[in-house]
Amino acid sequence: MKTNKSLKRILSIFVISFLSSSLFAQFGELGQVLATGQGDAEKIFEAYLTPYANGIGAGLSTGWYNTAKAHKLGGFDLNVSFNLTFIPTADQSYNASDLGLGDPANGLNVEVGAGTSPTAAGSKNDGQQLTYTQYIEALDDNVDIASLVLPRGTGFAYTPVPMVQLGLGLVKETDLQVRYSPSIEWGNGSKISLWGVGLKHSVSQWIPGLKKLPVFDMSLQGGYTKLNSKNALDFQPSDYNDMGIIKTGDNVLDIPGYYDNQELSLDVSNITANLIVSGDFKIICLYGGIGISSTTSNLKLNGNFPFPYMEPSTGQITIDESTAKTDPIDITIKSTDGGVTKPRFNAGLRFKFAVVTINFDYTYANYSVASAGLGISFR
Repeated sequence: MKTNKSLKRILSIFVISFLSSSLFAQFGELGQVLATGQGDAEKIFEAYLTPYANGIGAGLSTGWYNTAKAHKLGGFDLNVSFNLTFIPTADQSYNASDLGLGDPANGLNVEVGAGTSPTAAGSKNDGQQLTYTQYIEALDDNVDIASLVLPRGTGFAYTPVPMVQLGLGLVKETDLQVRYSPSIEWGNGSKISLWGVGLKHSVSQWIPGLKKLPVFDMSLQGGYTKLNSKNALDFQPSDYNDMGIIKTGDNVLDIPGYYDNQELSLDVSNITANLIVSGDFKIICLYGGIGISSTTSNLKLNGNFPFPYMEPSTGQITIDESTAKTDPIDITIKSTDGGVTKPRFNAGLRFKFAVVTINFDYTYANYSVASAGLGISFR
């Protein structure tokens, strides 16, 4: 029972510092992107949120080890780590002109303002201005139908990912590694959960020359981690008022309870494989690794969401149940950080005082990660 409570406290740090940040708490600004239509909204959501999804994945790939030495049968360690991913500057902004917005073939054109727009990890400055025009048959002219400024960033170019992990010694100098957090709920239906499993196996034992070195160890390690999060939303037809889309005479219908099931779902899974070496001395352990990491993220808007529809012949806007979309956004984001031509490099230092361990390390990659950990270990 105490362990579960500790896990919840640690994962709550993640919830408070990231998922409850301005990224989701001020969804109205990002939600206005829905006025661009389902296709354009997906493109903008993906460009805006991809750096955070990849940053979380990079954080999930770390914290697996602080030594290459495996436990004896029945030995174990329990480690709590805090991993901070650095979002590269190149991924802190995007140019909406590169997204292919609008539908010129059907008379829907988009004028994109100058400059660039921040991603979620970018600055708090406004993004580019988008002005949508639609050709109206009755007027034989193009009419402005929507104008919006793309969302600001959070000004936070990092993703913090705390982790709780248990390692258990099996046969043949092999460790089973397990990560887990029960589902944590906060706010109105928002929740997060995490689990993972990995293996670490000593290869020193199979190489006669290495086996004789008293302080040197080499291991292969691989792991898989999955994070699931759901964030409750509230985006109503009236939220389009600020954009000037809803006008007198338009058919706008607020349906009580119809939009109450909204949520933003972000599921992130990471798989990593590493070759680890370490030198274990009495108090200090020097360790490092080289490996690969691949992240797949699934971003969804679940529930009913209001979408405006303009009748091309008259220019009248309609927002009601018939124009609403159910589960309108479903994006898969894949990011491989480290491969045959670009591996990830890790180096760290661990201190051991009796059974207590403290470690610090840094992983160099496209999305680099700094980690610190505290644990107990019984060899």
